[in-house]
Order: sequence, then structure tokens, then C-alpha cells
Amino acid sequence: MKRYWNRTTILSVLVTGSLILGTTPAVYAQDQDDLQTFSLGDTVVTATRTPQKELTANADITVITKADIEKHHYINVSDALRHVPGVNIESQSATGENYSSNGIYINGSSNVVFLIDGMRMNTNGSSSTKAPVDEFINMDSIEKIEVLKGSASTLYGADAEGGVINVITRKMLKDGVKTDISTSMGSYGKKQYNVANYGRANRYYWSLDAQKRRMGDYKDAKGHNVVNDINSETLNFKLGKKISDKADIVFDYQKYKSEYQRPDIGTMDPTVDYGTKDNEKISLQYKQKITDRLENTFSLFRNNSVLRDAYNGSYPWYMDLTTEGYNDQLTYKTDNHTLIGGVDYYSDKINHYDDTSDVFNNISISNRAYFLQDQWNITSKWNLTSGIRYNKNSIYGDHAIPSFVLGYNSDKNTNYYVSYKRFFVAPKLFQLYSTWYGNRDLNPEEGRTWELGVNHIFNDNLSGDFHVFSQHADNMIRYDDSYRYYNTGEQESDGFNLSLNKKFNKNLSADLGYTYLHIEALDGKNPNNNGLLPESVWTLGLNYTDNNKLDAYINTRGVINREGKKGINADHGAYVTYWVWNLGADYKATENITIYAKLNNIFNQYYDEGGTAGTPTGSYWYAMPGRNFELGVKYSF
Repeated sequence: MKRYWNRTTILSVLVTGSLILGTTPAVYAQDQDDLQTFSLGDTVVTATRTPQKELTANADITVITKADIEKHHYINVSDALRHVPGVNIESQSATGENYSSNGIYINGSSNVVFLIDGMRMNTNGSSSTKAPVDEFINMDSIEKIEVLKGSASTLYGADAEGGVINVITRKMLKDGVKTDISTSMGSYGKKQYNVANYGRANRYYWSLDAQKRRMGDYKDAKGHNVVNDINSETLNFKLGKKISDKADIVFDYQKYKSEYQRPDIGTMDPTVDYGTKDNEKISLQYKQKITDRLENTFSLFRNNSVLRDAYNGSYPWYMDLTTEGYNDQLTYKTDNHTLIGGVDYYSDKINHYDDTSDVFNNISISNRAYFLQDQWNITSKWNLTSGIRYNKNSIYGDHAIPSFVLGYNSDKNTNYYVSYKRFFVAPKLFQLYSTWYGNRDLNPEEGRTWELGVNHIFNDNLSGDFHVFSQHADNMIRYDDSYRYYNTGEQESDGFNLSLNKKFNKNLSADLGYTYLHIEALDGKNPNNNGLLPESVWTLGLNYTDNNKLDAYINTRGVINREGKKGINADHGAYVTYWVWNLGADYKATENITIYAKLNNIFNQYYDEGGTAGTPTGSYWYAMPGRNFELGVKYSF
């Protein structure tokens, strides 16, 4: 790769990796389920829309399992994603629930598709494809989260430039009923109540879960009070019926409502802005196994998002957005081929937009696409996945988006792959039509991504993966110093992700992750999107379990060289690198009751995850909470 990857960075990765690799003591015999987390053994569906082992998926994919979620008691999806190599979170609040959902970047791109059970959740009418990962989801209802890093436009749409996040919810596989009830409390008036019920009987299956969350103002690590009042409610209902042994149908309804308070222009600002959110998602999916070789999946969805922000102030903001569409997919399998073909359609509509400078209504853009992919097992070791997506945008016309992935399984424990993928991202409606920020002369973002990766199981107790990518893009959409959107011209991005998972014995395990990213500087600005994204990120976790009563962990995330906006480096310099440490434990008091405790930001680190246009003593700085705690209890029956 390019010269930006200095020898010091690469050496540090190799040295740290070798220390872990070198620690391979003999351990006890364990069954396959116990080793699944450490052996790349999870079955994933996101990489190719067909079930595959994580080891041989020919992709940079991370799985956050139900066990991970239960052990760490993540408060939301963003909290879980912070420890995934290649993922960066842009947060402007403690929970990601104020006017702007947490920004998600994968391999440096914010163009990310968010799915729940394979159904698109993005509402695309706003300024970006903000994936609403912290709305709708009760963490107790999640079976696993699959994070696919790298372009996936052929199967998931033109806006999947950075990757895909697929949340897969729990589903009862046998007749019966299960209920989980949990409550927690913590610093800053934090209170949360969850209830989830799952069941299956007489060919019907269902899930019903609800969540109530409250949190008040918090203190940053320097003791400053930060406006942050949150009062949110989530309701999810899913009902399915197995029509026959070969067909079933599922209806899904999700509702999220919140009232919030936020600082006007950064956490140092005492001015309070009030806002509300009212979001709703409805979907229907039908699956049928037509023959032993042919399957069909048909889905309909409608996502609506209503935001009222700063309605008490001088600059109120109202936005009502709808994204709706359908997907029809056929999957045909032969001895050596798996063919996937279908049609995607969705439309984005701004029903109403109103701020102090703009008022517009009923503006829409639609996107229809036809896709075809072939997974070909050339030999027992070699395989080739090739695909093409023919995309027809109602404003920007026709585009063909090809992809090729060549995989090689040298043995049962090692997978190599190389991929070439194109992407095409049309401007969003807000970027085009806003009077103050918009630009109707914007061109679509287009480009290609190369990726090279290896997934390897060293032994029953150690596994790792390494993935390198290089991206070239034309017409990247950014905003200038007056916050008006424009096309930047050409841009080069390079990086790599590394992860290692080690089991020392039946009680102790560790995980290590490292990400390096370089995005070419543009127009005299800093690299990495004008300093918004760090040059590198370390994640490290140490986990203990007695496989019966007690689970405990300590983990850290080190953000290295996040420069901030050009021109503010002197003020921002003390915070370009920081480490945040967290500690937690849960104890199974009885067969049905689990209690847990968490201490977050143990060393009271002062840091910011939001925009880097501000300074720690001025505007547009979004300091995260200082040291804080959380206590909780869960009852299952």
C-alpha cells in the first residue's frame, strides 16, 4: 500500500500480534460451541445473502454475538460497534438519541446500509444516510449483529459504499414461550426498563419487546454540566406464521418516540434546545422454498421519521421523511453454483421540511435496480463470486455496478480473498434542495474499492484476520466553510483492519483489534475528512468467565491522531489521542436472575466523539461523559 503506512505503525501491529500469538499454552478439551467465538465459526448471511461460515465468507465481517451483548450489557448498538475494527462512531450525545443519530463510519465512509433481519432501515431524505442504529432496538431482543466492512453495492444498493450493519433479532425455534424483564440505573439519572417476550405455538411465532429510557444532564471529565435530557420509548412487535413446511410470512412493526434536550452549539453552551422524534417502521416478508434448489423472498417496507428540533429557539427545524420500497429475490442452487437475482426499489420523500430559511414539501427521488450474482465453487479450494447491479435513479439515470470476489481456501483453517467492487451514491434530497445548504448541480459519488484479506484459525484457541483496502472515489460530497454541499473531485483512501482472538484457558480470553486509515487531504484541509476520523484505533479486551456464575471484563479503546479541523490543531492538540477504559461484571444469582455492574471511563478521560470543527473551550465541541456507573438486574422465565 501507500507510503502513508509508516514502518512504526506496521511494526507496532506485528509486535503486539506476536506477543499474543506466542502465548499458546495447552488448554482443556472444549466442545465446538464453547470455541465458536474464537474460531471464526459463526454462520453469517450478510456477505452474500446466503448462509456461510464466517471463516469462508470472503469478506471483512465481524459478528457481535448474543453472548457478547449479554456479557457487556451494551446500552445500544453504537456501544457495541465501538469495539469493531474499521468502525468509527460520531456521537454528539451520551446516548445518540438527540436530533442527529450517531454517525457510523465504516472504513472511512458514512454511506452505510442499516438492516434489521435483512430489511432496510435507512431513511435517506436527510443530508446523509444516517443509520438510525440507536433507535428501535431493545438490546435484549438481538440474537447477533453482523458488520460487513467494505463496499456491498451489488446486493444492498448503491449507498452501501462503506458497508452493511445487519441486526438479527431473536426467534424461538421450538414451541414455547420465554420472557426477559430487566431494569438498570446509573449516573446522571439514568434509568432503563426493558421487557421482551418470544414464543412459538401452532405454526405461529412472535416477539414483543418494549423499552423505556431516561437520562438527565451529565458531567464531562472536567466537571462541566452538559445538557442531555432524554426520555425515549421503543416498541417492537413481530408476528410470523409458517404457512407450510416450505413457506412462511412475517409482519414487523417498530415504533420509537422521544423527547430530548440538547446544547445549542456544543457541550460548553448552556443554551437548551428542545426536540422530539416520532419514528415508525413497518415491513412484511414472505419466504417460499419453491423446489429443493429454488427459493424466493419478497419484502415490503415503509420507514417514516418525524423530527422537531429546537422548537423553543430562534432556529426551529422540522423534518418529515419517508423511505419505502420492496425487494424480490430468487436464489437458485446447483452443485457448484449459487445464483441470486432480483429487483430492488425504494423511494425517498421529504413530506415536509421547515427551518428559518427553507420550506419545501413533497420532493422525492426513486431508485430501481436489478441485480444478479453467481457464487461459483470452481474447485474444492477456489471460488469466484461475481455480480452486477443495474441501477436506475430517477434524477441521475442508469449506472452499472459490478463486483468480483476471488476466494481461496488453502485448508480448512485458512481463507484468502481479493475483491474489486464499484459503487455509486446519488446525492440526498436535502443536499440538493436546501436553500441554504443545498446544491442542485451536485454529481453522484462514484468509485471503486480493492480489498485483500486473510482469515485464519491458528488452533482451537487462537484465530485472527487481516484485511487491506484501497478506494478511489470521484465527486465526493462534502460541505465547504459556509456549510454548502459541493463535489470535491478525486479522493484516495487506504487502510487495514486487524483482529486477534485468544483463549488462554477455560476461564480467560482476550481480543485485540487495530485499524489504520488514511483519507487524502482535500482543498488544504487535514487528512481523514478534515480530521474527523482518527489515523488509527486500538481495541483491547480481557474477559473472564467461570462458565457458571460470574462473567467479567475490562476493555479499552485507543483513538490515535484524530487531528480535528485545519486551523484548530493548537487548541485541539491535547485531545488528538486518548484512551477510554471500561470495567464490568455480571453474576448469575439464581437460575432466573442475573445482576450486573459497569464502570465506564474508569480513568475519567476527557474526549469528544462528535464533530472536530470546535475546540475544547469553544463551540461545536461535544464532550462525552466522564467516569460513570451502571447497575442492573435481569429476570428470565
